[in-house]
Amino acid sequence: MNTNKLWSLLLIVGLIFNFSCNELSKEEQEFDALMQKVIDVHDEVMPKMGTMSSLIKELGTKIDTTAAGKNYEKAQKDLKDSYDFMMDWMSDFSSKFPHGEDVTTKDMEKFTAKMNILKEEEIEVNKLKEQINSSIATAEKLLKK
Repeated sequence: MNTNKLWSLLLIVGLIFNFSCNELSKEEQEFDALMQKVIDVHDEVMPKMGTMSSLIKELGTKIDTTAAGKNYEKAQKDLKDSYDFMMDWMSDFSSKFPHGEDVTTKDMEKFTAKMNILKEEEIEVNKLKEQINSSIATAEKLLKK
């Protein structure tokens, strides 16, 4: 085998090895997919924060001592709770998964712990979504929007 063919073969083998080393493991791919699901739910409900703020203000103008006023007060409280839940969840999530953190299977114990936390966060963000959507729907129905 001549030298040019040998160098070409070594280059190809080196490139294949380099790309195969940079591939994510199955576990890391699952982690990334789950992380994307959590972020997608957040991104779906985040734009509703402005709607919640507007509804909170609008309900505030209708609160009084009547039975109807108490319904407006409860709807407002539910919206405020949802708003606070979102703010607390975002703060908590960013402390558990700081921006730029590299989660890999190089340390399986740490990776498994992070994956378990992420699974809990998926449950939590779905509760958040449900609470936000429910509180908005109730307020809009009450305000007949």
